[in-house]
Amino acid sequence: MAKNKKSSEGVSFKDSIKTKLIAVMMLITAVPLIVAIIVSYITSTNKALLDAQTSQQWQARYIESKLIEAINANLNMIKSVAGNPTVIEYVKGGAGIPYDAVQLYLQDCDAVLNDGQNTAVTDVTGMQVARGTGDFISVADRDYYKAAIAGQVYISNILVSKTTGGRMITFAVPVMDGNTVIGIVHRNYDLSNLHDILAAQAENAFIVDRNGMVAAHSQYEIAEGVHDEVDVSTSEFYTSGADSGYYKSASAFGTNYMSYYKEPLSGFVVVTAKSAAEIMSSARQAAIIVIVVGIILLAVSIAISFMMAKSFTDPVQAVDKSLEALSDGRFVKVEKFDERKDEFGAISKATNAVITKLDEIVSDIKASAEDVGASSTELSDMANQISQTAEDVSNAVQEIASGATQQADEIQSASENVGRIGEAVGDVQRSTEDLSGITEKMKEASEISSKSLADLQNSSNEMTEKIDEISQTIQATQQAVNNISEKVEGITSIATQTNLLSLNASIEAARAGEAGKGFAVVAEEIGKLAEDSKAMADDIRKEMDILLEQAQAAVGAAEDVRQGNNDQQIALGETLDAVNGMLEDIGSTVGGVQLISEGAETCDSSKNAVVDTMSALSAISEENAASSEETGASMQELSATVTTLAGSANNLKEIADKLNEEMQFFKS
Repeated sequence: MAKNKKSSEGVSFKDSIKTKLIAVMMLITAVPLIVAIIVSYITSTNKALLDAQTSQQWQARYIESKLIEAINANLNMIKSVAGNPTVIEYVKGGAGIPYDAVQLYLQDCDAVLNDGQNTAVTDVTGMQVARGTGDFISVADRDYYKAAIAGQVYISNILVSKTTGGRMITFAVPVMDGNTVIGIVHRNYDLSNLHDILAAQAENAFIVDRNGMVAAHSQYEIAEGVHDEVDVSTSEFYTSGADSGYYKSASAFGTNYMSYYKEPLSGFVVVTAKSAAEIMSSARQAAIIVIVVGIILLAVSIAISFMMAKSFTDPVQAVDKSLEALSDGRFVKVEKFDERKDEFGAISKATNAVITKLDEIVSDIKASAEDVGASSTELSDMANQISQTAEDVSNAVQEIASGATQQADEIQSASENVGRIGEAVGDVQRSTEDLSGITEKMKEASEISSKSLADLQNSSNEMTEKIDEISQTIQATQQAVNNISEKVEGITSIATQTNLLSLNASIEAARAGEAGKGFAVVAEEIGKLAEDSKAMADDIRKEMDILLEQAQAAVGAAEDVRQGNNDQQIALGETLDAVNGMLEDIGSTVGGVQLISEGAETCDSSKNAVVDTMSALSAISEENAASSEETGASMQELSATVTTLAGSANNLKEIADKLNEEMQFFKS
């Protein structure tokens, strides 16, 4: 639901008188109720805590008294044994005292306590010399022996029996012969007896020895395999050092209230515990009863508040509906509540009187407004018709004047343009004369260029033929060089063979001995001649190779020149064709220029006649424009007067329409 949601009467729920009245009544009832609940809860809680403290302290004190009784019973019994003269003489080793008499005495003492334990007597060495039942053992290493042999009355912490495995405490007192300790009397006490005492007296209580170990608990027995011993040496009742106290303890298991007393003889602490939930349960029950009663009272107060608020708000809502209808133009009287004798009845009657009077006034105004509206409508229609007619005439005159003025301006502009055309024609005539002379000169220059290009093309053809002849000559020279080179190779071959023959001849001359010496000289000379021939042939071949390379280069260069000359001939041919075509175009241009010159002369003669005619037409248009402007000014004055009249009529009509529209608001 939106925060600003309105009720059916147009007032938001949070701003309603009914809401405020109900809220006030609820506060009047709820505030005392809440205060009462809080006070009751605090009082109940404090009372429950105080009662719990008293109860727990009483329990702890009572359990302590039971513990004291058990301790005193054991101590008094072993003290009586230690002070018995027969026992003293027996421990001293006195003759004539039989062991059976001492044992029977101890058994009678144990029967008085009847707790299943027996009493034992030791000598100064710690060896037992008498006991109710069982075999003798040495207790010299026990703490209680050491304390008692030193002359102290001793109560031990938790011990575990070596024979039975049970948990117990031991009481020990010295046996005195005058001022000399000659032995001790000790007796065990089973801690399960403490569990029985605790279970009988409290739901949650326990006893802690001097080491902070739980000796007995009301909720369970502590024994091997049943429940382990618990160390509580960090708890406040153990660390406080006080003999008694009461405090609140919070742990992972919940909140508890603890009461404790320290037993003065043994130093054991008796503790009783109670959970906070258990203590507070009665306080919560009382608070719940108070809350339920308070809710019932709050519901009754809400019903009474609603009835009272309804009796206040219903008349106000009726008046509000009547005024809301009036704001919407409807006249609705307040019914039902105008007969009440209180202030709401007076308000309802006054509201009905105002509505009746407004209904009469509005009816009269609506009738008058309708008459004024009808008259103003007729006057406005007539004024609008006259104004429209005058406006149409004024617009027509304005259009005529505007057209005449525009015509005069256009004629004047045309006259000026014609003058500019004449000037342009004169310029064209002068330009055509200049162009005619230029084209003649161009034609002469083109003819000369054409002739020069033709001569250049002929020269190029002749040069191509000469280049071909040179190329052929170089190729013939190259062929001759090749032939000479082949001949030189032949000479080289002959010189090589001659050299071989000379060598063979030298060999044969050497074989011939003295007869062949002359022949050897000839062979040697022939060999030298062959070598010289070969060397000369090699020189000729080298020169011929160089000449051959130069001939090949000349052939390549001649080919390049011939190709370039061919390209030049092609370009000259194309250029010559272009120049010849240009000569034809120049001839055509000369003819066209002459035609343009003749046309320009004709335009110049016609221009003068057009200028005279446009001047006369412009003067006539200016006179028409002046007359139209005077007529338009008169029509504008008439239109302004009619417009003023139409405006007044329209204002009167708007007033009448507005009045009628406002009267339509009222529906009577």
